[in-house]
Amino acid sequence: MTGWTPGSGETARHQTENTPANPFYSYTKPDFAWDKLYAPFKEQGSDCFLIVAPGGITMVVADREAISQITSRRDAFPKPVHFYSGIDQFGKNVVSSEGSYWRHHRKITSPPFNEKNNSLVWQESLHQAQSMMSGWLSRDSITTGPLKDIASQAMRLSLHVISAAGFGVRLQWPHELEDSDIPEGHTMSYKDALSTLLENLIVVMLTPKWILRNSPLKLHKVANECYVEWYKYMREMYVEKREQVESGQDTGGMDLMGALVKGAGVTAKSADDEKNADPEKAAGKPKNQLLTDEEILGNAFVFILAGHETAANTIHFSILLLAMHWGSQKHLQDDLDSILGDKPISEWDYDNDMPRLFGSMCGAVMNEELRLIPPVVGIPKSTLPGKPQGMQLNGQPITVPGGCTITLDTVALHRNPKYWPHENEEDLLEFRPERWILDQSKPNANTDDNTYAEEEGLDFEGPDKRPDTAASLFRPLKDSYVPFSSGYRSCLGRRFAQVEILAVLAVIFKTWSVELDVRDFMSDEEVATASDEQKREAWNKADARARDLLRNGMMTIITIQMRKDKVPMRFVKRGHERFKFG
Repeated sequence: MTGWTPGSGETARHQTENTPANPFYSYTKPDFAWDKLYAPFKEQGSDCFLIVAPGGITMVVADREAISQITSRRDAFPKPVHFYSGIDQFGKNVVSSEGSYWRHHRKITSPPFNEKNNSLVWQESLHQAQSMMSGWLSRDSITTGPLKDIASQAMRLSLHVISAAGFGVRLQWPHELEDSDIPEGHTMSYKDALSTLLENLIVVMLTPKWILRNSPLKLHKVANECYVEWYKYMREMYVEKREQVESGQDTGGMDLMGALVKGAGVTAKSADDEKNADPEKAAGKPKNQLLTDEEILGNAFVFILAGHETAANTIHFSILLLAMHWGSQKHLQDDLDSILGDKPISEWDYDNDMPRLFGSMCGAVMNEELRLIPPVVGIPKSTLPGKPQGMQLNGQPITVPGGCTITLDTVALHRNPKYWPHENEEDLLEFRPERWILDQSKPNANTDDNTYAEEEGLDFEGPDKRPDTAASLFRPLKDSYVPFSSGYRSCLGRRFAQVEILAVLAVIFKTWSVELDVRDFMSDEEVATASDEQKREAWNKADARARDLLRNGMMTIITIQMRKDKVPMRFVKRGHERFKFG
């Protein structure tokens, strides 16, 4: 079978030939988990091992039972929040806090992420996916032509979805009419301030603010301007929402900023109390306000940051992997036809269609992409200095040293042969969404599960116990599949991301197919007259390039993405495919 097989063939030989004699060296690289996948655990004969170095001890884990103990005992195995100091650009938040402070943030930030508001995410995702495709295609087009950077377009799409569904600001695509006026008091539009901030986030995170303000370097000037501008926009939005809440207006919709303001305890009464308070006695946050202004802005920022990268990565890599696997793409399209029929997108219904997509090949494609390329390849945990912790591993007691950094190795866990249906070891390295499709002739013990049940009343201070996958699909053992983490610290926006991903995939593949672009190996004119054998030869070269970049061109900054180059692709109207390979 032709497919993406990380670590095989030429790639494996290249890695072996360039591996230093000292095997410890390969564990010093930031992305060693992605480089090695499950291999270290197989070599050690254990799904848990320690890396002992002068800078400290790290425990690396790919065992679901160990992960269950670590994620459920949050006080014994806290999140090392110093790893997340870079995202505190506008204030502390639910991601960068721990202990009682985290529980305080979690209780306030969780309520907007409910089933009622997910229908807004569905509608906005359908709209933005259509807008993206219309920017690439005219009404009568049968192909987009080559698209070099689908990853950045997926980022833009996800940014538009979180901005509109979460903050009520609908952003437009370059081909759409838009008001380019910059509001008074600003030097950048909202869209440009936010997108430029995200593009320059590493510079903002790593550079002291006094340097950003005073540096003559263009890089620093741009980073500082977008940082200041986005802060102004968020501050203005906060003041507006605060005034609405103080006057008793219902902000309506998902409205994450309004929810933060209300969750922080701002009411008409608290506003009056604050206005009548003695300013000389007031310090920090207002007396009756549960979050400071900076914490509200900090959470708003992290919602946008975390709310677009995960979904965007999954959309991009799903499209790429489907381009490399025609059989799976055709299976997806057949399922979409069965679920959605000939209904126009305006008639797609969240309550009826979303659960069916979640439990179909569409959900299987999303799950398989997240199995192979989870957004975070290593979820960090720790033990406190001087406080070793006992736990069980394979039924035996072990002790985790105090002051130990712990990495929950998601990419190894998701390839652990103990937990996944597979035909052979190489199969676990391949994109095969069909592994999630259950044998319909056999009863499924999980069919009574209503994965998308009403969520009001969910204990937001406790762990999210809802499953990541539909009952109609293969359901991994608890904590063997953790693309959104697990336990108390699992991702707040998990359902948000799943709804967005499935809606976007449905819009695209209901009408279009995606293909690898082969122009670097065969021109369009040559393709038109080429034999199937010649087309396959050109496609194989494009496929090999894509597999090499997926294996060797990835790097983590906040999430793992393809950094070294891009894989060109093109969309064609269904029925006009030229490369039905893979």
